[in-house]
Amino acid sequence: MTTNLLRGKSGEKVTPDANGLAIGETDARVFSCPGCARPLSNGTSRCPGCGSRLIMGVRIKRAGGILALGLVLGVFVGGVAAVSAIGLSLKGSAPAVAAQPSLAPAPVALAINPNAAPTTAALTGAPAGAISALSGTAVVNGRIAVDAATLEAALSRPGTPGIEIARALRSLAADATLGIDLTGRLGSWAAGAAVMSRLDDFYRSMATTAHDAFRRSLTDVAAYHRAGAVMMTVLAGLGGVDAASRSLATTVDLELPPVVLPAAITP
Repeated sequence: MTTNLLRGKSGEKVTPDANGLAIGETDARVFSCPGCARPLSNGTSRCPGCGSRLIMGVRIKRAGGILALGLVLGVFVGGVAAVSAIGLSLKGSAPAVAAQPSLAPAPVALAINPNAAPTTAALTGAPAGAISALSGTAVVNGRIAVDAATLEAALSRPGTPGIEIARALRSLAADATLGIDLTGRLGSWAAGAAVMSRLDDFYRSMATTAHDAFRRSLTDVAAYHRAGAVMMTVLAGLGGVDAASRSLATTVDLELPPVVLPAAITP
C-alpha cells in the first residue's frame, strides 16, 4: 500500500517533499521557491526552507516593485493622454476664437481721417517706445523717492536691525532694475542719448550699492547701516536726474507724473 501511494498516475515512483508534496507527480499544483528553488504548493505564503514571503509565487519585495512600476507607467500614460487631449481641443477651438470680431476700435480710422490730429511722437520724430520709456522713468523715480524715505527713517532710528535696512535696500534694488530696463528703451531716441546715459548711470549705481550690501551677513548690523548711508548718498542724485528727464519731456510736450523728493535727498 505504501508503494502505491508513492506512485503517480503513470506508475512511476515519486519522492515526497518535506511539505508532503510528491516531487515529480505530473498533476501536482506546485511551483519552485524563487529564493531556494524548493517545490511549494500553490497558495504558500512563506517558504519553510529560506523563509521568503511570497505572493502568488513571487517574493513580496519584487511584487511591490512590479506594482510600483505599473503605477508609474499608468500615471505617465494617463498624463500623456490628457495633455494630448487638451492640445487637440485647443487646436480645434483656435479657428473659432480667431473668427470672433475684435471689440477694440480699428486703428485704421486715423489713417483715413484727414482731420485726425497726429501724435506727439509723430510731430517730434521721437520713437513712441522711447516716449513711453521716458514717462516710465518718472514713475520709477517716484517709487525711489518713497523707498528712500523708508530707508532714511530706518537709519535714523537707533537699534534698527539689519533685516529692516536690507528690506529697504532690496526695494531700491528692484526700482533700479526697472529703471535700467527703461533707459535701455531710450536708446532708439538720438535726442535723448545724454539723458539716457545720466539715468542709466544713476540706476546702475543704485543697483551696485544694494548688491554690495547683500553680500554681508544680516547679523552684521553695522555693515548694513554703512551700506544704507552709502545708498542715501547715491540717492541724493535723484533730483538731478529727474529734472533732466523733465527737461527732455518738455521738448516733446510730454507731461511727466510729479515726484516728491524726501527731505533727506532734497538738493
